[in-house]
Amino acid sequence: MSDLLPAPWHLVHTPDHAPVVVRPHEASRLVYSLPHSGRYYPESFIAEARQTPQGLRVSEDAFVDELVGITPDLGVYGLTSRYARAFCDVNRNALELDARLIRGELPKAALSLSTRVKAGFGVIARRLSADEDIYRQPLDMDEVNRRLDLIHRPYHEALKGLLAEARRQAIREKRGPAILIDWHSMPSTALNHFRSGETKPDIVLGNRHGEACSEALVRRVRGVLEGAGLRVGLNKPFAGGYIVETYGRPAAGIEALQIEINRAIYMDEELLAPHSGAVRLRTVCRTLTEALKTL
Repeated sequence: MSDLLPAPWHLVHTPDHAPVVVRPHEASRLVYSLPHSGRYYPESFIAEARQTPQGLRVSEDAFVDELVGITPDLGVYGLTSRYARAFCDVNRNALELDARLIRGELPKAALSLSTRVKAGFGVIARRLSADEDIYRQPLDMDEVNRRLDLIHRPYHEALKGLLAEARRQAIREKRGPAILIDWHSMPSTALNHFRSGETKPDIVLGNRHGEACSEALVRRVRGVLEGAGLRVGLNKPFAGGYIVETYGRPAAGIEALQIEINRAIYMDEELLAPHSGAVRLRTVCRTLTEALKTL
């Protein structure tokens, strides 16, 4: 990375770029979080990135928002980030700051030695993949703080608010805890480490190895997905990220589960376009929602 002065990013942020919050017509115990489905890439970011606009999209959980289809009629609270994950990753701790990307002194509390940061995937990602750096030059901490203020903090403030509403409804219903489902997709290459003959999952559920939600929730989700003919794995290779780790507190009345969908079952990963599998998966997601509402 060069020692040139940081670029003037001129971040254009309007209400149209704020997190998308959807409230159901009636209060619900369910909250759906979609932190990586955002498609907004600021023009200045694209201009300064090493990759093409299409290349930047490889880290995006493309079309997951369309598969889940959150509307007030769905009967769950929904939250989606409009910003691309490559620009600011709301599924990271705000202190996961990368000293190899950020110019100047980091906050004393920075988690610059976390596994994710060391791999290049902090709250402001340095890399798209193990061998693809995003930036031509470093960022100032002022720029990082601007992204955290405009993107990361509003997402988590909204999520906390929705979870509080869901928790209140769960108490009123006396039927169980509030439930947070964190929706993601994974590139099919993420499963390349599976041994020959070992079944590769279509869906990976992550509950932080039992810490973030009950076995009953895992069984219900697994049952619906396997009933639809999908192969389901648990906690391998993804056990749940920052959102599930932070908000999954069964003892406090909130269970959280991450759902990772193998992109190959619903989209052409090279063309970044949905294929016929997306239609089937939309139906499965709707069936799962209806099942969770009766849990």
